Amino acid sequence: MYKIVIVTTEGCEACNIAEDNITAAVAQSSVDVDIKIKDFHEFSKPEQKQYGLKDYPTILYFVNNKVVYTAIGTYPIAVYLRWIDMYFKN
Repeated sequence: MYKIVIVTTEGCEACNIAEDNITAAVAQSSVDVDIKIKDFHEFSKPEQKQYGLKDYPTILYFVNNKVVYTAIGTYPIAVYLRWIDMYFKN
């Protein structure tokens, strides 16, 4: 199971851009990826520390419910496509 969690905060324009670009990248990819958008307040303090949630957007890439890669910030669609290809092998 492949999942991308976009961790956001209120009023974060970069978070909206990341969401749009990741959604477009997943649509162009042949990999079945579940996208979740979560506000950082939805994570407990220990989870915030575990995932290093300090800057937003934080993008967590999960394979079988284990984080395999973390990115911070907004990137072009091509970069997200590359990461999907690298970390989500069929």
